[in-house]
Amino acid sequence: MQKKVLIIGSGIAGISSSLKLKTYGIDSVLVDKGRFLGGRISSREVKNIDNIDYFFHGAQFFTAKSDNFKKIIEQGIKNNFIEEFGRFNPPRYRGYKSMRNFLSNLTFNLNIKQNNTIIDLKPNKKQITALNEKTKTWQSFDGVISTIPSPQNYDLMENFPKLRKTLVTSSYDSCIAFMFSINKRPENFPIYFDLYKKRGILSWMASGSNLNLWTAHTKGSYANKNLNQNKNQLQNEIFSAIQKVFSKWENSIEVYFHSLHIWKYAKVKKISSGLQIDPDFPVALAGDFMEGSNIESAFISGEKAANLIFNRLNQVS
Repeated sequence: MQKKVLIIGSGIAGISSSLKLKTYGIDSVLVDKGRFLGGRISSREVKNIDNIDYFFHGAQFFTAKSDNFKKIIEQGIKNNFIEEFGRFNPPRYRGYKSMRNFLSNLTFNLNIKQNNTIIDLKPNKKQITALNEKTKTWQSFDGVISTIPSPQNYDLMENFPKLRKTLVTSSYDSCIAFMFSINKRPENFPIYFDLYKKRGILSWMASGSNLNLWTAHTKGSYANKNLNQNKNQLQNEIFSAIQKVFSKWENSIEVYFHSLHIWKYAKVKKISSGLQIDPDFPVALAGDFMEGSNIESAFISGEKAANLIFNRLNQVS
């Protein structure tokens, strides 16, 4: 009988898990509570009269060191859904024209169900049953890979205490993303400002698909303290910090607020240590919290989880 695996979360870790399982001939279904693919690899549309532009309000770019991820990059550049971002060493890449386009091309033949939340998992003999909040039904799977942030994963893994021990060892910084536009872009103006080691509340600023659209991310230390702060106050403080950066280039740059987005679990501060797969049940963990705080690390983690599940299912067979 054909094996079927449930993957929770349609970010890059979930996607890479599904792609890897497919190479083994194992079917999977990805479910995600959100409306769009990608998790924190996010883009936001801005519709104009003539076209659509995008804020990159989550992860700004990705790099590639592993062979499998390099193949993804090469495929994306060849098929025009990935482009190089700026001229950095090592090279940085983005989805073209948006991260959504990158992800939708990567997943065009995968089984993905957005707006679906799994709220409980239970072992049932050799299988795992999952409760879907939307349909209020339990469904059985031969294996499960959960890729949601470790604090949310902890709640889901109530029946798998050995994996909970892994999950509690990781931690995150929060982040506040400030999306804005500028009236003009001066000559030789950077497309990316690395502010992490500088004084102030900003970690970086980067341009979107249009060089007049920008996103600024705050440092974790600021976001952790201000998650529940009044949004107007947040806007004013971040707005002031942005203007200080731009004033060093040209005082006449005008900044226009677009929107705020708060990432509660934005950047992994401490990687999990412990088991990635339950020793007794076919349930595995994947995500940046298992491997490192960048897109490629999440991708690698997803592949590792898929390999662990594949080997476990072969043992059961």
